Amino acid sequence: MAANYRDSLLRPIPWLESFDIDGNVLDVEHKWLIEAFNHACLETAQCPSRGRQAVADFDIIGLLAKHFADEEHLFDQLDYPDSIQHRREHDHIRWLCTPLVTAPDDDIFAHSLVQARTGLVEHLIRHDLGFKTHLLHRDGK
Repeated sequence: MAANYRDSLLRPIPWLESFDIDGNVLDVEHKWLIEAFNHACLETAQCPSRGRQAVADFDIIGLLAKHFADEEHLFDQLDYPDSIQHRREHDHIRWLCTPLVTAPDDDIFAHSLVQARTGLVEHLIRHDLGFKTHLLHRDGK
């Protein structure tokens, strides 16, 4: 594995309270996804085949699918006006995760894992926190 990915793989992204958007299911899913990606990254830094196994064991692709379905269900319930763009962003993260299953070599896998984790956190900050206002309104806050 190329050394330039090793630093990024070894630096976990911490869950921050400022990432909270609903204090409920979505936050639990976000936190679990970040932890799963962090674990897969650490395993990949030690041995890429262990990182690939961690992606499978945590079922990161399945967790993302469930999470996106949960969020998109709320979009429909709340008549969320940015729903189309937000769904496109979910598609982008799915695209970032594709090489986690298809990468032909360890370098592509490691690079893709770092990109997917970063993409997820950036999505949380740029898009999910924007959705927070609609969730607060739903809850009368």
